[in-house]
Formats: sequence, structure tokens, C-alpha cells
Amino acid sequence: MSELADLVQKIEPHPKRVSDYVAKHARRGDPADVLATMDRYATEERFLMNLGPDKGPLVQELFDRLPEDARVLEVGAYCGYSAVLFASKLGPRGRLVSLEVGEESVEAARANVAFAGLSDRVEIILGASGETIPTLRGPFDLVFLDHWKDLYKQDLQAIEAQGLLKPGSLVVADNVGDLFNPTEYLEYVRTCGHYDCEHREATVEYHTLPDAVEISVYRPSAGA
Repeated sequence: MSELADLVQKIEPHPKRVSDYVAKHARRGDPADVLATMDRYATEERFLMNLGPDKGPLVQELFDRLPEDARVLEVGAYCGYSAVLFASKLGPRGRLVSLEVGEESVEAARANVAFAGLSDRVEIILGASGETIPTLRGPFDLVFLDHWKDLYKQDLQAIEAQGLLKPGSLVVADNVGDLFNPTEYLEYVRTCGHYDCEHREATVEYHTLPDAVEISVYRPSAGA
């Protein structure tokens, strides 16, 4: 755990530096190069808590299950890495809504999404998840949780209560390896009777520390 703490303490506190780096080094309108540039920043400049190149393809492959007009909800935008990754996989009619509590992160994420040429598919909303989730209208085909880990359970329950899921919706939770103390969330999705769950082992972004992603398919009738 101390090694993880050391990594987290190295997280870049100024997301604008990331978007400035992207603007300087990446090719405008090229989502893949924007992501590669952010990966390079994370490995050569300062650690970033992005989805990263290890888990990115793991989550990205789920988009093959989604319709062309899929709606995706992301909770936790940070610097816009996963927003760029996901939006690049959406069809022209697909849309992604991302919630982020940090004002500077919102600005950086919007800048990186715009630089990648994907602003028409992405809306990034500033505000705490507990305040913004009740304002949303669903349903969403995929929900990606990648914010404060102790909020995963309560925010997923709020998403359910708001009617933002439909049968077959995918809920993907990043950073549910043992290092992140995910017991409360994992117990909920695995025992509440509303989800079919799959656990995918991975590593912490830009590191070899063990991590995991939980993929849960919403089956509300199963718990009825």
C-alpha cells in the first residue's frame, strides 16, 4: 500500500500542464496520438491516474457490444484520457457525458477532447457526482466509474435510482484491485441480485502493481 501511496502523491496536481503538453506534442484531430502523448507524459514527466494503455484496450473492447447511437456516462474525467478513448470508439451518433468535480480538470479534459476533434460527442459537466447524477436523463448503455473509490457504491445506487440504466447496460468500475479496498462496492454488485459480474485482473496504470476492473451487466429482473 505504501508504494501505491507514493505513486498517488506523484499525481500531477495541475491538469492544465497535461493539456498544454498535449497541445504542444500531439497531432490535432488524432485521438490515438493524443492518448499516446498523454501516456508519454505519464511515463516521462509525471504519473497520471489515467485508465492507461494496459486497461484501456480491456475497457475499449466493450464498446463493440454497444449500439451505434450508444450513450455513455463517465464519473471522473480527470484529464480527459478515457473520454478521448471512449468517444473515439463511439459511432457518429454516440454521445458521452462525463462528470468531474475539479474545475481545472474539467478545463483540461475539455481541451484534450477538443484537440482530439471529439467535442461533438462529449459533454463534460462540472460538479460533484452526488449533485450532478440526479440532474441526468437516461438511459445509458455504459457507465464508467473512475472517481473516488469510496463513492462507487453510493453513486451506482444513485444512478439506479435515477433510472439511468436499462437491462443490459454495462457498469465498468476501474481500480477495484485489493490495493484500493474495493470490498464494499464489489460485495454490492455481486450480491444485490441486479448484475452479472466479471472480474478482469490488470495492473495499476503505468505500473506493475496489481489492479482489476469489474464489469457488471445490469439485469434488474434478476433481483425482482
